[in-house]
Amino acid sequence: MEDSYKIDVTSLDAEHRRVLEDVIGSHLGRNQRLMIRVIDVDTTPPTASQNRAQSISDWTSVYEGLSDKEVEEIDREVKKRADLTRDLC
Repeated sequence: MEDSYKIDVTSLDAEHRRVLEDVIGSHLGRNQRLMIRVIDVDTTPPTASQNRAQSISDWTSVYEGLSDKEVEEIDREVKKRADLTRDLC
């Protein structure tokens, strides 16, 4: 099912206009039209492979195919972002 609704802001009473403004989080101007679309979403539960918890073995080949220089660049950036190079007491 897919339905579309077009609402002229000027046709709304004050209460309904405030409700829609609360929904969209913005003031509606007199020269605006609100368009609402209702669509069906996929409610199929994820498959077992999509829902599987990660393990250490999932992360053992993270750097596979990279050169030593590329791995060093990644390591340097990670340490910089995590601030792991600071002196600890």
